[in-house]
Amino acid sequence: MRKSSKPVVRHDRVVTDEPGTLNPIRVGSPQWFAWLDQTPGFVFEGGAGYFTARRETRRGIAYWYAYRWRAGKLAKTYLGKSEELTQECFEQASARLAGQTTLARLASQSDSVDLTTPLIQVADTSPPQATTSELSFLPLTKIKPPTLPQDLVARPRLTQQLTAPVTIIYAPSGFGKSTLLNEWRQTCAMPVAWVSLDADDNSPSRFWSTVLLSLRTNYPNLGHALLSQLQMSSASASSEIVVALSNEIVRVMDEENPPRGMALILDDYHHVQQPVIHASLQTLIEHLPPALRLIISSHTKPPIVLGRLRAKGIVTELKTEDLRFTVEEGIDFLWRRNPNRRLAFGDMQTLVKRTEGWVAGLTLATLALTQYNDRQAFMANFSGAHAYLHEYFMESILHQQSPAVQTFLLRTAVLKHLTGGLCDAVTGQNDGAEMLARLWQENLFLVRLEEQDWYRYHDLFAEMLCSQLQAQFPGEIRQLHQRAAEWYRTQNAPAEAVHHFLAIGEWEQAAALIESVALRELEQFGEDSRLLQWLQQLPETVMQHHKTLLAVFVRLAKMALSQTEVERFLAHTETSIARKPLAEQTRDEQAVLLEIQRLKRAWATGASAELPTNGEHAEVWQMLNELARFRLNMRQQLDQAEAIAQEVYEAAQARRHLFVMLMAGGTCACIAASRGNLRRSEKIAHQVLQQALARRGKLPEPASIALTTMSRVCYERNQLAHAHQLLLRATEVDPNPTSSNMRVMVAVTRALIQSAEGNHDAAQVTIQAALELNTQRPSGAWLNQDLIAYQALFVLRQGDGASAERLLNEAGEATTHAFSRRVQAEILLEHDAAGAEEILNALLAEYPHGLYREPLMGTRILCALALFKQNKPNQARQAMTDALRLASPEGFLRPFLDYGSQVASLLTLVLHTGNLTGETQMFAKQLVRLLGSANGGYTPLPKHELAALSTAASISAREQEVLRLVSAGLSNQEIADCFCISTCTVKTHLENIYRKLGVNSRTQAIAQAQTLRLV
Repeated sequence: MRKSSKPVVRHDRVVTDEPGTLNPIRVGSPQWFAWLDQTPGFVFEGGAGYFTARRETRRGIAYWYAYRWRAGKLAKTYLGKSEELTQECFEQASARLAGQTTLARLASQSDSVDLTTPLIQVADTSPPQATTSELSFLPLTKIKPPTLPQDLVARPRLTQQLTAPVTIIYAPSGFGKSTLLNEWRQTCAMPVAWVSLDADDNSPSRFWSTVLLSLRTNYPNLGHALLSQLQMSSASASSEIVVALSNEIVRVMDEENPPRGMALILDDYHHVQQPVIHASLQTLIEHLPPALRLIISSHTKPPIVLGRLRAKGIVTELKTEDLRFTVEEGIDFLWRRNPNRRLAFGDMQTLVKRTEGWVAGLTLATLALTQYNDRQAFMANFSGAHAYLHEYFMESILHQQSPAVQTFLLRTAVLKHLTGGLCDAVTGQNDGAEMLARLWQENLFLVRLEEQDWYRYHDLFAEMLCSQLQAQFPGEIRQLHQRAAEWYRTQNAPAEAVHHFLAIGEWEQAAALIESVALRELEQFGEDSRLLQWLQQLPETVMQHHKTLLAVFVRLAKMALSQTEVERFLAHTETSIARKPLAEQTRDEQAVLLEIQRLKRAWATGASAELPTNGEHAEVWQMLNELARFRLNMRQQLDQAEAIAQEVYEAAQARRHLFVMLMAGGTCACIAASRGNLRRSEKIAHQVLQQALARRGKLPEPASIALTTMSRVCYERNQLAHAHQLLLRATEVDPNPTSSNMRVMVAVTRALIQSAEGNHDAAQVTIQAALELNTQRPSGAWLNQDLIAYQALFVLRQGDGASAERLLNEAGEATTHAFSRRVQAEILLEHDAAGAEEILNALLAEYPHGLYREPLMGTRILCALALFKQNKPNQARQAMTDALRLASPEGFLRPFLDYGSQVASLLTLVLHTGNLTGETQMFAKQLVRLLGSANGGYTPLPKHELAALSTAASISAREQEVLRLVSAGLSNQEIADCFCISTCTVKTHLENIYRKLGVNSRTQAIAQAQTLRLV
């Protein structure tokens, strides 16, 4: 043994050299654990040799590791925490580090191998015997699949693809490969041999011995003689042994009756580097037994020839793109992992996109969430630089690379997109293309783009690299961005150069480039988010020199931001210029100052959207001005807003201005939906999307308006799954909107869908997150009161009218806010139907074309229900009939379904007594069927109740008033005086009442009216 100054533990005792020591400390005793707390390390001597044990601290917790030099390399194994250090633990670790194997023992046993007994034996005190095998220790965990997580997200879309004889799965660490295979293993209905590979398996004998032992867990008689052959054979003989193994598998499978087949899973195959193993595995694939299914999982694509296999259709490949969580899977994962801390749907969707469906990234995100009490703070701070992700990337990726690769990764971290020439320009090297190709082959969190030879880093990985670059080479960052900007400028790509100039504060260079591309960004690319983000980054002292940039910013900001935010910016810019003496002001500054003063005069007169339109690009300025007018008119005069939007939409089509066309066309579709014209809304939205695709080949960011509007149309038609998919598409098209407008619009639509699905809690979380966002970053299109009204609505839908009313009252604007008044009427419906009717009739009169982003169909249905609850069946029937006639051609279903059995009884009455067209009658029957199949269902009215209700509904409103006066004891003359009609008319009313009620006298009419609750 090597000499060491460290204390020595020999077998089960601490050896001390102090004279007079009679009772050495025994391993496992209380004195032992106290001794460990004071000892940084020691040397263990046991039956399998020696090792050095060291205590290492990770995140404030002490762990022990064992080290030993073997074959010129330092081997390491984990021991555990102090309380886990026992003699058995030491002996097992010593055997592992010494390279002892159990394969010889297994080979000498009978054919019946019991793998349930431990493969580890504590060695005796004699010196270890030399082994002829180079195989290292084999723990049982290598041939046992890992445990499935309790919060497993099933992925049938992937497991159902694992049907080919050979399946190759390759993706970076943390994409759920092992979990997917384990999920499939539990449902495949055949025995599965599992092999978890590691670096020790990088020798042919060890590799195939491990495979054989795994196969024998299911078939103990398989390949008994091959174990000893594997230990004695040379690497060159591996292929022959593999052929023999294939024959053995065929033999064993043929003996089964009925045949079951078997699967062999080779997990973590990337640890295998030896070409001879790849060649022997290729041999197995070429001689694959018909009943064997082979699945290989790896971080990188295995060097196996698959061309002929693909041609035969016997191989399946799953790559990183396949393994990413879909949005639905990712949200399901987050929902399961955070049952007590629910995130809003939009936040979960953002996390899935930020992690790009990377399972490990989402897992780390859920752990990071536990550190934050403020959800918004978490969402703002979670990035690749977060401690959990930073540590993961550093340990698993960066530190595993050579110094040259690490340097390349760090210096190119400033690039959003990468290609060989750009990387060479930034790094000063000439191997950029080769390096990118290598990183791509190694699946190193590099994503290949559609454009040939262009890549990007995974966003979180790039953020980690940038934080590490800041830590290691902060002085190089400015130069790296400068080189990137200059390269892009030479490639005539000013928009990309702007990003790098802004990153290092080269404001004037950035402003000049933005000015050169600003109007083109809008007209040709149809996108405003990036442009507005650029302009918001520029200091006011720079903007005051660029009149065109100011004009663009004001017009975009008026659509995207709140009026207060725009006015604050202009005031700061004006003050900055005015502070300088007139003689020192540049011509550009004077022009900007004049523009600001003209804007202020226009707004002071109330023409808040009438921005100056003279000079160059006057037609474009005018169209942008008109866009800003929509917001003013949409709250009060939807018909005027639609007329303006339609005019601008047509002008933009003629001018081929993509941005204005998307904004105006999307707004036309939105207004049409708000007015209840679902078919027209859908037609316009489709047209807008088709035009955008024809121009760009993809959907620009503002296309999200049309997509979200189409989602709302599908919601109104109760096509909830389609509505959800369109909403997801909208957020894919515009994932990072500068304005809160679209985020809130998406959140409101999503909350409505969630509520319709019965998930009221999720709807509440979604709308609360939107309210928090709108409070912090006020949008130009939504008021907090809008969102509070939706909050109250969802609380009401959960049956808590008192809380809903409290929400509205606390806001303080419920009496003047249209949608809040509608929600207030719905609250009153239960205990003050007359008050509800009054509010609803007022809304229908004030807003005949629709509420702000809310069709009137729900208001009409509520009004019918309010009448019905006041025992005015004739008026209620007529109101519901009118609603049906309007709803049927447009396909409105959701507003009826929202009121369940309340509306079902009235619909049944309409069907029984109403004069409906064939189309409307079919529509009403469809509604009754849907209500009957909904949760809780609708119990049809008994025939006698329906007959009585029909009789009551036959009494007109005037006849019902006459009945009330008759029941109050008024004579015919008194009744005539009340209504200013003749007594003959009163007699006619009474005759009609007697006939409809089937009575002959006033007394009988009163009794029947009371029975029917008409009086």
